[in-house]
Amino acid sequence: MIEKIFQPHLRLIYIFVWGFIVSAISYIPFLLVINIAIYLLLLTFLVIKQEILKTYITRWLKFHIFTFVMWLTMSWKIGDNGIELNPQGIHLVLVITLRLNLLLGSIWVLLMNMNDCILLQAIQSLPLPKKLTHLFVLSIRYIGLLGKLNTQIEIAMKARGYSPKFNTRTIYIISQRVALLLIHTLIKTEQAEIALKARGFDLSKKSEKIR
Repeated sequence: MIEKIFQPHLRLIYIFVWGFIVSAISYIPFLLVINIAIYLLLLTFLVIKQEILKTYITRWLKFHIFTFVMWLTMSWKIGDNGIELNPQGIHLVLVITLRLNLLLGSIWVLLMNMNDCILLQAIQSLPLPKKLTHLFVLSIRYIGLLGKLNTQIEIAMKARGYSPKFNTRTIYIISQRVALLLIHTLIKTEQAEIALKARGFDLSKKSEKIR
């Protein structure tokens, strides 16, 4: 019974609906309570599954680079007396931060034990237009490939003794790395476009109306 309720495609629907619910919550104490509950549940699952906590902590910190920038830009304003704190901006960015944390924790909990293949199958099971489904499938597929390529490049650079520093050489190497990823993305996109056209997939055509 529980497996039927938490089928992969149903989990995606739960996330979609839960996102709308979270976006309507503005009461900070309530958001704090739900965040604590979600992350305690996530921690319990990770301990039971014997997952590496460091991986999730690293992703969480990278995710909050965006929220850190929001705190820097929205927590102050220029008033009559110069630069001063912005209470309305602090309240707004706090609500946004709590919502983002809640959605992130909820996604981690609901997508637990779902790899790329299961996720693709779940998307294909959703009642979505075929063209939109194809776009989702291609996006997930090639984001995963680019992630693997980026990891391979990073391992190769470390094996050659590369150590990032704050200098022009590091900036040059990073720009080359980004350029390589962009070129690889362009090649994969062209290959995907050729394959889709060979199968008669054309986004420029409007879907025929059902009579």
